[in-house]
Amino acid sequence: MTAITNDPATRPLATLGVILVGAGSGTRLGADVPKAFVELHGRSLIEFGIGVVTSLPHTGHLTVVIPEARAAQTLALVDEILPRDSSWTVSVVAGGRERHESVRFGIAALPDSVDTVLVHDAARPFASAELFERVAAEVRRTGDAVIPALPVSDTLKRVDADGVVHETVDRAPLVAVQTPQGFRREVLEAAHSARPDEPGDTLPTDDAEVVQRAGARVRTVPGELRAHKLTTAEDLPILEYFLTANVIGLEVEA
Repeated sequence: MTAITNDPATRPLATLGVILVGAGSGTRLGADVPKAFVELHGRSLIEFGIGVVTSLPHTGHLTVVIPEARAAQTLALVDEILPRDSSWTVSVVAGGRERHESVRFGIAALPDSVDTVLVHDAARPFASAELFERVAAEVRRTGDAVIPALPVSDTLKRVDADGVVHETVDRAPLVAVQTPQGFRREVLEAAHSARPDEPGDTLPTDDAEVVQRAGARVRTVPGELRAHKLTTAEDLPILEYFLTANVIGLEVEA
């Protein structure tokens, strides 16, 4: 199930592709809708993601991966958000059983001209355009996989199943990883194609782990606090803060 908005024949071929992953159910959030369709001030997370990606000053292609039942709704949102003269084209595809499968479907929907791919979680609605640009530029500069990362500020403890502390973990070499994560298209595609789906297989938690298991090198660039991820209900006030701060910032600039 793929639908493309805007006619790609009227503009240069896209070399940048973005996969916006929003197919998760959001079980831990406890919402009555898929997580990407949770609303903040009347706008769903997937809307924020579509808006920031298609604001990037490139000719690009965005693939939105969502639950199949939300396809018509997502296409309607794209038509509302995307200007008719946009340099971006957009396709909407149904997700898979697991995140890695959804990303695989997203890769398959990208035009052949795309050589650099950014994979972004719809659950991080306020990642800035500057962060997308930073990751894409580093992929093209180095050829490596690139992920945004923040230093860990909390003291870390290793505990057992009963909650008993056994040791303090050195946080100096540790970082908290975000999205968008960037890759050369052939590296991401080959890594996902080679990844086994066997009973008992430990699923990778992000795409950087998928490509690293396949032998690729992964490097970091500075992340940003506003790229916070919605996972549980406790994250909602944090996202509300960044939404309000962003709106105020835009009003001040105006």
